[in-house]
Amino acid sequence: MRINFSILCILISLLFILTNPASAAKIIEQGSIDADTVINDDVIISGDNVLIQGTVLGDVMATGGQVEITGNITGDLMVGAGRVVIDGIIGDDLRVGTGELIVNGHVGDDLMAFAGSIMVSDEAEIGGDMTFGSGQMELKGMVQGNVIGGAGDVTLAGPVGGDVDIEVENLKVLQTTHINGNLKYSSPEEVSITSGIVDGSIEFIEEGRKGVENIPGTSIIGWLIRYLFLLVIGLVALAFMPNRTLAIAQAIPENPLKNLLLGLVLLVAGFVVSILLFVTVIGIPLGMIMLFETIFVMYAVRLFFGLWLGRQIFSRLGKESKPWMDMVLGLFVLFILTSLPWVGGLIYLLVTFVAVGVLFKAQKQFYTELREQRML
Repeated sequence: MRINFSILCILISLLFILTNPASAAKIIEQGSIDADTVINDDVIISGDNVLIQGTVLGDVMATGGQVEITGNITGDLMVGAGRVVIDGIIGDDLRVGTGELIVNGHVGDDLMAFAGSIMVSDEAEIGGDMTFGSGQMELKGMVQGNVIGGAGDVTLAGPVGGDVDIEVENLKVLQTTHINGNLKYSSPEEVSITSGIVDGSIEFIEEGRKGVENIPGTSIIGWLIRYLFLLVIGLVALAFMPNRTLAIAQAIPENPLKNLLLGLVLLVAGFVVSILLFVTVIGIPLGMIMLFETIFVMYAVRLFFGLWLGRQIFSRLGKESKPWMDMVLGLFVLFILTSLPWVGGLIYLLVTFVAVGVLFKAQKQFYTELREQRML
């Protein structure tokens, strides 16, 4: 139960994308598939409001502000969006990272959902297991397999064909619930469960109440916020300085070891000089400015690496892409890699050092050109 299921879910989605043949993905940018449309292919679709009313004979990856499915997808559906509504049919697995998820339709196999809130209505049916992490989760529909996950508040109100194993702050088990297997839950308080609701055993593990930052599911929201914040910075850079931003990103693979060492030296120097300035009263304002700039550079410089990485992924898929698409996908993948246990921190440092070194060289060349043109 301590496993970060959200990162696992996203990583599985990433592996699916990277291991599929390049010819097996159709990219749709307008964000909609009409009701009378049938696509015999895998689909990558994006837009502010994504609406799939037609039929996709394959897998779908969708991103947008809101994603709504009223049609039929015969394969897997992987979604990253602010709000997701499933009213149609998903033939295989459904994997979701979102602020709000509402499932009213049919999912043929497993549901992996990580959101601020999850609602599986009494009209919904999950053919396999349900794995979740959220702030709130309400299960009214049928889950034929097991239910595994954690949330701040959980309401069980429907039939479950297998076991239920959850970590929860507040649990409600309504009379409409029926669990064919066992119920295992960890919570600050034991709840009263009517006899006959659980066919198997009931195991309660008492745990102390947690702060908001430790409630299962809140980590994915914070993860998405950090991703979106850096993405906004990257998109602004592309909008106002497209040529320079692209040029810096394209230089990422050039002399990576030298750039790594240069970036390391520059960041260490930035922190050391900032601390030395704090020692003197007069230098405190300058020290604060320098410290802020160093921290900001450490955070924002990853956008160049993300832009380069996104381009590499689309190239591997054999698809044409626009810079903003490279930025969206590349930063998403980079955030996944830097969130991995044990190696994530190391990846973060290596990426940051390399990108800082590349940025410094690019800025140095830029100012050299300005001086040669007598503009500085």
